[in-house]
Amino acid sequence: MKPCHLVAPLAAAFVIGLAPATASLAPGQEFRMPKVDFDYDKDVDFSLFRTFRWKQGASDAPTEQARTRIVWYVERELEKKGLKKSPDDTADLLVRYYAKADKSLKGTPSQGESYLPGGTGSLTTSVDFSKVLEASLLIELQRATDAKTIWRAASEYRTIDEKRVDAETESAVRRLLARYPPPKP
Repeated sequence: MKPCHLVAPLAAAFVIGLAPATASLAPGQEFRMPKVDFDYDKDVDFSLFRTFRWKQGASDAPTEQARTRIVWYVERELEKKGLKKSPDDTADLLVRYYAKADKSLKGTPSQGESYLPGGTGSLTTSVDFSKVLEASLLIELQRATDAKTIWRAASEYRTIDEKRVDAETESAVRRLLARYPPPKP
């Protein structure tokens, strides 16, 4: 069997995040569609997998609320794909995730010219600051028989509204698992 070639940035960052794409919404705010990086073992027949379970001790989230949120959305999306959660240790796939979130201030600079009567113009610079939550999410599926990673997807996202964290998490999980099962080679 050929080795699974996983995307290096995913392995290095283990980051799940939502990164905005460009389209102005309001002054100082931009929106970008989050990029999804994913890779999978091209020698695996994903149609053989019918059940999944969580890999013990492998997943982590910044808070208990975030953990509950991620688990709920991942399970729901996998079930939409036709996989069933296994009630015991017999499952075809092991699921784990890595999550990271950071709160910070982000500045958006702007420049302008002002003209004084009877004088020359002067260049001014101002910066608008806003609180931002940046998060990264990586979901990994392993074959249960040998715990080999066979599928992995990651994304980043950013929100300035903490009330949208739940919706952003749901959207990130949905985007990531939209790539499962992968296309047949």
